[in-house]
Amino acid sequence: MISEISNIKKLIKNTILEETQIIEVKIPETNEIALAMQVDIDNKIEAWKIMRKLLSQTQRYPVIVACWFNQGENWADDVINNDLFCRFEYQHEPSYNQYQNTVYKGLIAQVDEINIQKFLNEKIEISLAEFNQNLAALEQQNPEDLFVDLSYLQWYEPINQPLVLLLLPIQNCWETLAYLHWYGASYIGSDKVMAMLKYWHEQYAIELVCHYGTMLQITVKNKPKTFKEALQLAIEQETIAPCTTILPGISLQDHACALLKTDHWFLHERP
Repeated sequence: MISEISNIKKLIKNTILEETQIIEVKIPETNEIALAMQVDIDNKIEAWKIMRKLLSQTQRYPVIVACWFNQGENWADDVINNDLFCRFEYQHEPSYNQYQNTVYKGLIAQVDEINIQKFLNEKIEISLAEFNQNLAALEQQNPEDLFVDLSYLQWYEPINQPLVLLLLPIQNCWETLAYLHWYGASYIGSDKVMAMLKYWHEQYAIELVCHYGTMLQITVKNKPKTFKEALQLAIEQETIAPCTTILPGISLQDHACALLKTDHWFLHERP
């Protein structure tokens, strides 16, 4: 794993990141560090793609984050003052007592112990009859002729917030949530959300690109291929992040249709 800024700079020579500012950010309660790269609203996605391609060399998964608090005149100070790795929110999760003596890597280790199908069976509220009713309605349509409004899945663009491309000491996208808290995990536990993201990575080759506290912005390489698969995925997403569809007023069927078409997911859960 690369921890020296000078070695990162060698890798990004002759790219748009060549002159970018990079700082070291200590991760509390560990001997680990993250590397923070300064990006802006225009170059952040291209920057993420560059560092994602270099993952095998850096051994650090990249994710875009925003600094929401204590904004000043200096980007580096903003990054440090935002306390990106604060553990406070983790302490309020329902499963906190199970991993209160573990941090980061210990929390990640919990993921493989979770039976994701058992978890979904316990959490999903839709009945088999309701599932089949929705599926029958969907299957009356031709997937090729679907007109789907994807505007509600448009990625959020932070304006006037300092942006960071954070290089974390992990190699898998779902492990990000062991370091950066996502609001949706407050109700079900970060370990469960990570297990869900891992499952989706295995099924759909997802990658987490942006983590904005209440919003997760994800690319998907392998879209669901059938209405049944898309409907099941829509239910899973509503289980993890109900605000994704509730706030824009999107029906379960419409969300399933959108997931057949889009290669960008937007998961939202807020107070």
